[in-house]
Amino acid sequence: MRIEEAAKATNQLHRLLMQGKPVSRERYLTAQQILEAWLHTAADQLTAADAVLRSLQRTTRDPAVTSLFRYLQWMRDRCEEERAHDTSDYLVSPVGGQTVLRIFSLCVSAAFAFDRLHLTVSSSLASDALELARRRYGNQSVISTFPATLMAQVAYEQGRLEEAEALLRPRILLIRASGTLECVARATVLLAKLSLHRGQRRAALAMLRETELLGHARRWPRLASIASSEYSRTLSMIRSEECPFSEARASSSSSGSAGSFRAAARNAMTARLRQLASCSESPGGNALQSVAAIQIALRSACSAAYEGRFDASYELLIRCLCIGVERGLQMTFVDAGYPSVPLLEGLYEALPTAEGRLSQLRPYLATLLRIPVSLRDEAIEPKTYRSLSRRETGILRMIADGMSNKRIAQSLGITPETVKSHAKSIFVKLDTRTRAQAVSRAESIGLL
Repeated sequence: MRIEEAAKATNQLHRLLMQGKPVSRERYLTAQQILEAWLHTAADQLTAADAVLRSLQRTTRDPAVTSLFRYLQWMRDRCEEERAHDTSDYLVSPVGGQTVLRIFSLCVSAAFAFDRLHLTVSSSLASDALELARRRYGNQSVISTFPATLMAQVAYEQGRLEEAEALLRPRILLIRASGTLECVARATVLLAKLSLHRGQRRAALAMLRETELLGHARRWPRLASIASSEYSRTLSMIRSEECPFSEARASSSSSGSAGSFRAAARNAMTARLRQLASCSESPGGNALQSVAAIQIALRSACSAAYEGRFDASYELLIRCLCIGVERGLQMTFVDAGYPSVPLLEGLYEALPTAEGRLSQLRPYLATLLRIPVSLRDEAIEPKTYRSLSRRETGILRMIADGMSNKRIAQSLGITPETVKSHAKSIFVKLDTRTRAQAVSRAESIGLL
């Protein structure tokens, strides 16, 4: 991701090609243009990359062009009919440099699947990509960061927060140093949400602010915008927790309590619930077939409830729930913003137990309401760990970089057995059992 150096090298290559013979030029010009398109994509200059690829589509069938074109279409969230076909043969093992392209193609397919709410398919494709990256390039390689982030996204959405954190926390330094914009954005936003749900709201806000500064430093305005928007959303959730909904909208509740809010919602909606039993079969329900559409609908439902329009709020909410119960969505509802949780509680209480379609939502709602969410700072005193020596800290940094014991020993001029001894000492001091756990623990307490 040293984009400026890559740009200089690509420009030099172009000049050399223009000075060569026409036969040589035609032979290598296509490859040079493909490199140029990848460079534009890495710099988040999507329009320029798209222009180069469209000119190449007429002259080459190189799979690198198709894969990158599909990636750009995913980034622009185009409809299904406009997407380029995936021509990769996943049953044939990739050879040499084709491995990177195979990993990338699997990741793009996994991203498409996630956005279309096919979470199981997305997780499977990303898992295949991560396994291929581990086998060929190592668990802590740069190429492993994108599939790991996509796997973490699915795990988080399905409520497996610890699994999502285990995938991202040991890789976050590598992601921030060498990851693509999309990988950096998704990974840091996920970790900020995880910190927020752990009650570490200051850490969540600090991570988002650091990501915004990184976006400015890398000249990635889109990353800065994503981090800034998520910072504002997170801050709004924290403030709404400090200033309850019933106080902010006292006119909707005479007593100003969360219980009276739920009672008002129940009284306003019970008579309407049976009329919405076929909501998932309505045209409006059919439109909610992507993660983005569900998120927008949930924000609209929260806004409607905040304004006292409970009919519109619950109509939207039930449509989203009918999709969510089929596709296994969880955290999208929890993270929708205030007052999403009181709305879910009110709906759970108001749902008729004898109504076929709607009564089936009750177990799903109970699952959502059992997800532990804490927006307040943790009151528990942080656990203290024994300090590491200077040598142990240096070895831990090398472990975080993905270096093996043999490579660490060669770098420091010591034996692999000595490295193992230091590693065991690190595990004992940080109360961990594996290298990944040690890196994650060290990052969480500020040692790395």
